[in-house]
Amino acid sequence: MDWSQLMVRSLQDGSIRELHLYQMPVLKNVENWNQVKEIGKVEFRGKHSDYKGAIVQYGSNYFFLPNARLDALSVYRKWNFKKNIRVVTESEHKKKPAGA
Repeated sequence: MDWSQLMVRSLQDGSIRELHLYQMPVLKNVENWNQVKEIGKVEFRGKHSDYKGAIVQYGSNYFFLPNARLDALSVYRKWNFKKNIRVVTESEHKKKPAGA
């Protein structure tokens, strides 16, 4: 299963695994920020880092966009995030039954 399919399946139910969030690339530079699609806001304090920002889609790829960059771009583009993405920790993921 490739990365984009994994992200689509994960984000459909409004959650993402902590491991997938750590592996998600950060969106830094785009020629046209209006082509970036909002997926959801993320606020998560992990063991090694804090994630405060949003998950966005650019083309067929998914990226993490930190709050600092969202705030800086808000002068040029209006952001409209309709949902919050819940981060599932690895311990929660391991407790989940196989059929769920």
